[in-house]
Amino acid sequence: MTDAIPTLDLRDVYFTAIGFGLLGLTLQPALARFRLLNIPLLYIALGAALAALGLPTLDPLRSEVEASVVEHASELIVIVSLAGAGLAIDTAMTWRGWQAAFRLLAVAMPLTIAAVAFLGVHWLGLGLASAVLLAAALAPTDPVLARTVEVSPPGQDETPMSVALTAEAGLNDGLAFPFVYLAISIALYGWTAGVPDWFLGWLGFDFAYRVAVGWLGGLAVGWCVSRVAFSSLGDASQGAWNAVVMVLAATLLSYGLVEAVDGYGFLAVFACARAGRARTRGTGEASYERFVHHGADQIESILLALLLLWFGSFVGTGGLAGWSWTEVAFALALVMVVRPAAGMLSLLRYPCKRLEAGKVAFFGVRGMGSIFYIAYAQGSADFAEIDAVWRIAALVIVLSVIVHGFSANFAIGGDEPGGDEGETHPYAALERARDAAE
Repeated sequence: MTDAIPTLDLRDVYFTAIGFGLLGLTLQPALARFRLLNIPLLYIALGAALAALGLPTLDPLRSEVEASVVEHASELIVIVSLAGAGLAIDTAMTWRGWQAAFRLLAVAMPLTIAAVAFLGVHWLGLGLASAVLLAAALAPTDPVLARTVEVSPPGQDETPMSVALTAEAGLNDGLAFPFVYLAISIALYGWTAGVPDWFLGWLGFDFAYRVAVGWLGGLAVGWCVSRVAFSSLGDASQGAWNAVVMVLAATLLSYGLVEAVDGYGFLAVFACARAGRARTRGTGEASYERFVHHGADQIESILLALLLLWFGSFVGTGGLAGWSWTEVAFALALVMVVRPAAGMLSLLRYPCKRLEAGKVAFFGVRGMGSIFYIAYAQGSADFAEIDAVWRIAALVIVLSVIVHGFSANFAIGGDEPGGDEGETHPYAALERARDAAE
């Protein structure tokens, strides 16, 4: 009789939870009108609830294997998100069109890194290596969770605010990587009085060489891939049946090839996408980018659901254990004061409305990129306070999801150009073309 009673298998619970999570993604367009709804926060809460039920979770502090899984999962979602960001921006990469983004990169990000490192040492009591790692991980605007305030798919109207945030998120992940290596170098070799012997090597190789190779290599791969895509045998010429495959191919090729020569793959992926957009802008081939962007968006959504469920489980099973009010105050200061102040300083005398500048300065979303950087550094060197770095970063991410998630619904609303109202599904034109061909 007891044999007839089904047993609860953890695998079945995971499949069911992930299935519900993915089903929820299909409801997001319909639920977007509810401004008090915060989808990422719901997924984090669901992950925490699953962990509270006693389901096994991945803890990057528990073993090298688990840290490696978290590292590579977050790495994948960031590069797919960077590809989508690069494809989404219609505005040409000129000083005039991207000036706000360049200002954020040149002023806001270094100021944020310096401020967080300083506060990490003198307020949180971290060692220099851990403080620099925390600063490098928390400085960039996350390309994944910032999607709410970024530009719409290719072909939609864009505002200077959305272009600035999307371009910043696309570029600053790669530009923050040198500072992750700076933290690793400090952890490995220490920081002596004056300039240590290894510093010039870091400046020449980890900063200059890797940034240059990342950008130029990505442009080269993007040019080659777009030539294949728009050739007589390419997907664009064959009905765009494989747009999802194309975005994965371009993303992995640019990332893998550039990383193979020690360039920054994050920069390469964004540059690859920009090379593709530059080739098609203003031509009849531009519509193909909508299909490819849609593919990137779908992949990113799936990975985001999984990563948010994991993050919720991490937070719910001890990721925040040992937190202090000092760390909470630091998280509040970073999200509400440090980033907005650095952003406003970078946009001084920029020709835009003060409200628009305030939005750009405020929405420095933190998320999946921070997780990758910390996991990567953890596997490269020993950081004495790595548990504190994880805990503080998790606090900042949760706070960012709450503050930026809810405020974006009201700040962006639906009245900005580039909203979803009246948007045509990217595959609608493809289906019409196929019907006409038949």
